[in-house]
Amino acid sequence: MLARAEGLHVWDSQGQRYLDATSGAFCVQLGYSRPDLVRVMAEAASRLPHAKPTQFDSEESAAYRRELLHAAGPPYTSAILTSSGSEAVEVALKVAYRYQRAVGHPERKAIRYLSGHYHGATLGALGVTGLGSRRAPYEGLVGMGPSAAPASSEGNGSEAAAMILETLPAVGLGAPVPHLGFLSLIRSQCDEAGALWIADEVLTGFGRVGALFAWQRLGDRGAPNGSKPDSGARPDVVVFGKGAGAGFAPLAGVLIAKVVSRALDDDGFTHFQTYAGNPIACAVGRRVLKAMSEERIDASVRAAEPWLEDELRRLTTLRPVSQVRGIGYLRGIELMEDRRFVRPYPPEQRVAEKVAEACRERGVLVHAGIGSVDGARGDFILIAPPLVARNVDFKTIVDALSGAITSVLG
Repeated sequence: MLARAEGLHVWDSQGQRYLDATSGAFCVQLGYSRPDLVRVMAEAASRLPHAKPTQFDSEESAAYRRELLHAAGPPYTSAILTSSGSEAVEVALKVAYRYQRAVGHPERKAIRYLSGHYHGATLGALGVTGLGSRRAPYEGLVGMGPSAAPASSEGNGSEAAAMILETLPAVGLGAPVPHLGFLSLIRSQCDEAGALWIADEVLTGFGRVGALFAWQRLGDRGAPNGSKPDSGARPDVVVFGKGAGAGFAPLAGVLIAKVVSRALDDDGFTHFQTYAGNPIACAVGRRVLKAMSEERIDASVRAAEPWLEDELRRLTTLRPVSQVRGIGYLRGIELMEDRRFVRPYPPEQRVAEKVAEACRERGVLVHAGIGSVDGARGDFILIAPPLVARNVDFKTIVDALSGAITSVLG
């Protein structure tokens, strides 16, 4: 039971303090108990706590959509707000279906997705999730089409309404960084099939990897020959959440490219939810965007990357650590029984869980994952500290990880 929090730390009801190296549920981007965010919540609540979405907009909601679209830049011209990432994914699926109908292709209904990618806890989001451990208990209820590439040359591509993927797959695969050219490949395959590219940035957005969204950061990467093979690859729909409200308010949604938005308008598409665009949440979202700009969060994350990488490199001297990977403040540590032959630990040993528990005993909270090798095997630890963490915090996190891995695995 958590009792209070401040900065990078949380305290349980027994008074034990922990450094939160996962930013809560990967959402407390700017740290806990920030006075500026508390203040704007109170001010917004005192003015207008709610506006019925089917009848009214609010100044906070309209301003947030406008400011977010400005921050994201072209080609996005409209935003639909929700209160969670799972709901936002479902809105994106509705958008894809209605877009295909609007442009004269109602037969395109399948949603392609990738193995190991997680898109949310609601049934529609689970239906496009490639993470077996989350999907399996509801297999009889879910299903939006097979896991496959969208292009017609890959089979049944003409039936694809969209392709959804995590730009940087985290909880299912442990934050592997896509190779150069991957985003351009997705863009070209979607274009070939007439399918939309839906980028799931729920976990990776709002500075987590040193940019507003991960697809922007990956597009900036240069090849050895000086080219940037992914620089022109832009998703049609961007799903966001988590860090948008910085852990202070439930705020999520989708950004929609101009060509898609126009088609939806022509088709009369609308979407309303009770707490969508809630004025209090949007006031928080506006302050988050302003704080990220004022404090140059994206630049500070990129500047601090070498410190984090240097600390994490210490873990590679431990026999069970096969790989440390990721970008920005999202990193995965993969654990192998034999890293030379890529032999994972048996799932029944619950290795990642035991390491996470040992970290907790050392006062650091991390995330345990499994399935990065084949969906059932492959233990890993995720860390994603608040974006205000610095070198001394990285050292604390890695010291705890090193001690935990050694105590659990030798």
